Amino acid sequence: MTLSFVRARAGVVRRDQSVAVALILLLALVFAPAIGLHVAASAFTPQPATPGVAAAAAPAKPSRG
Repeated sequence: MTLSFVRARAGVVRRDQSVAVALILLLALVFAPAIGLHVAASAFTPQPATPGVAAAAAPAKPSRG
């Protein structure tokens, strides 16, 4: 291997790392606000008055037959 080949190879590694950093940064900018809004919405919404309301069975619908 020549010295120029080793230098060129080091440049490729740096470029790959910078692409990965840019990709992670862009993904964080997209998904961090969405995750934050979901956390805030679940933290500040009023809780049900009685526990188990969401799990209560709905009345059965009449059959069509």
